[in-house]
Order: sequence, then structure tokens, then C-alpha cells
Amino acid sequence: MTHAPFASYLTRRLAALLLAAGLLTPTLCPAFVINTASGGKTIRAQVMAAQVAGGQAPACSASPTSAAIPLPSTISIAPGTPNGLIGNAASVTVNVNCYTAFVATPNYYDDFTVLAGQLAAIDSTSASPTGKGIMFQTDVPGIDVLLTATPTQASSGSNGPDGTTGWAVQTSNCTSAGGTRNNPGSCTPNPVAAKFTAQLVKIGPVSPGTISSIQLLQLFDSDVVPANPPGYGSTTTYSSASVAFATVTLNAITVSMSTCNVTAGSSTLSVTLPTIVSNALPTTGSVAGQKAFNIQYTCPSGWALYMTMSTANPAAATGVIMPSASCAAGSPAANVGIQLLQSNQQPVQFNTAQSVGNSPNGTLNLTYYAQYYATGSPIGAGQVCGTATFTMSYQ
Repeated sequence: MTHAPFASYLTRRLAALLLAAGLLTPTLCPAFVINTASGGKTIRAQVMAAQVAGGQAPACSASPTSAAIPLPSTISIAPGTPNGLIGNAASVTVNVNCYTAFVATPNYYDDFTVLAGQLAAIDSTSASPTGKGIMFQTDVPGIDVLLTATPTQASSGSNGPDGTTGWAVQTSNCTSAGGTRNNPGSCTPNPVAAKFTAQLVKIGPVSPGTISSIQLLQLFDSDVVPANPPGYGSTTTYSSASVAFATVTLNAITVSMSTCNVTAGSSTLSVTLPTIVSNALPTTGSVAGQKAFNIQYTCPSGWALYMTMSTANPAAATGVIMPSASCAAGSPAANVGIQLLQSNQQPVQFNTAQSVGNSPNGTLNLTYYAQYYATGSPIGAGQVCGTATFTMSYQ
């Protein structure tokens, strides 16, 4: 705005008079409003330079104001999974506009620093597997959440709002660029793009459960005002951070342990042995009529698998089931049982977990054999039947 020389002289004289009055009475000097640029800064000229202490900084605005990091709602942890990062990472970006706060101040210059604070419960005993970011506790044993950020890495130092736990995300430098009615000013950068990335971390033995939704942090700002150049009027400073204007949360996540499952066709197996004549089993311990059968499981890779066979009617001989009268149409064959063999043709040890190796990632086929076994001599004609139960265990 252009002032005539006389007007400038009058202003200087008035400033001198008011300065003298100000020395006598501890009051703030008045300000003359020259103009207000539509949608921009309110331009003020004060007759004397004074620094006015303000309270809470004006708040920047954010989009979105409630940002949820979209990790999957369910995660299955495979057996043997080592401690470290698990699952996929997910990110959300909050765009912070501090020009909205700048136009609310009487200053020609403002440096707004976006602050992350009000952090969730931090796991101070577990180190980040990447050496960066913050480890947050969850309510599922053995699981933490790692939070990283840009443009400034997430930190649990004392750089949050008003010196609390948190970190300074980025500073937006705002200026009125001369403070004329035709140049309302700008901020750089604007918006501040704060990106937050979360990933689950296995820190120990995991118990299945649900990770409750967690408010990881809130966003604030502080306003540090550089000294205005001569002729730019007063400066208002702010002693405390703004109110929170955005939150970053983690959605609820169900944590399960992946398992092996018997296929539908293997849950109830019926193995039919061929018909034999009595002289096929001439002596005690003779075997005949061997028949192979398969038990199928679906498993993720990494499990150490064990099979346990049991029966209610074991014979003295290893792996032999004595015939059950309840499953025969008449009297069962005398001195004949059914022997179960592993894939290596060795008799099954009942009630003993026997290793069957590590699981593949997919369908697991376990081959077993059944055969007649002469438990005594001579044998008698009749039907032979028996029942065994198998149990798969894994670790």
C-alpha cells in the first residue's frame, strides 16, 4: 500500500507519541487494519513493533483426519516362523495443510512444524528388526507392530508436542511474500505429506488371538515465528502446540496359527483286504493279503509332522489289531489279526508318535499298509475286521 510522504510523517510522529504513552502505561499498542485480502492473510500495520505472546498454536488441517493403516484383517502364522517381520506392510498418507493455520495468525511469517505425539504403548524391550521406527505393543502375546514414517523416520524421542514423546514430521515455512492485499502468501511445502507404514513383527511364541484396534498416534503442530523485518509490524509467538487435528490407527487383526487338516476322503477310511485261504497263514507270525492305503493331509510348509496310531484291541505282536466281534457277520476268524505297516514296511507302534518328516506346502500323502497276521496256529475260517484311529500332530 502506498502512503503519501505527509501520511508517513504523521505515522512516525504518532508512533513516537504512542511510544511515550506506552512507557507510562503498560498497555499493548493499537493496530490499524489496512486491509484484508479475501481468502488470504489479514494485513495489519502497527504503529510500533511489539512482540505479543500467544498461547496455543493454531491447528493445521489434515486429510484424512482419521487415517487407518490397512493391514489385512487376518494373518496366519506358519509353524517354525522365526522372530522378525511377518505378513505384508501397509501404508497410509496424511496430507497436512498449514496454510489454513497461517491465515489465522497476524504474522507475516510462520514456521509450522507438524508433530506426531500421543503415541500408543511402546515396547521398549524389543528392537526393530530393521533398526528403524517404533515398536508398539499389541494385546496378542508374541506380536508387536513396527511403525515407520516419512519424510522423517518415526521416533520415540522427546520431540513430540511440547516436548512429549514423539517426533517432528516436517516444517512448513509460510510467508506473506510482502504482505500486500494482492499477495496473500503461501506455505512450502504445502501440504506436508506424512506417510506412515506398519507391519507386524513376531517377537516370541505366539498365542492366537485378536489384536484390538490401536490408535498409534495423533498429529499436532507448533508455530515458531521468525522475526519480522522492519516495517512488517508485530509478531505473535505461540508457547504451546496446537490441538490434535488427525489420528493414525491400526485396524483390528485376527492372528491364527496355520494348521494341518485331514482331507475329507481320509477322515474315515475303509480298507478291504483280499479274501485268502487258510493255508496262506501256515504258522504264527505269517502274513498275507497286503493292501496299501493313503492318508491325505493339507499342510503349510514348515511343520514337523508326527503320526500316532491307536486301537482298542491291540494284539501282543507289534502293530496287530485283534478282530472285533462287533464288526463280523458271524464269529471272527480264529487266530487272525490285521497288522498295520508304515510306508517303510515296518510295523506301526501303537500309541507312539512316529515322525513322518516335514510337511510340504500343499497335500501330504502318507502311505500305509494293512495285511493279515497269524496270531496263532491253526487259523480258523471267518471274517476279520478291526478299527484303528490315527492322529496327526505337528510342531
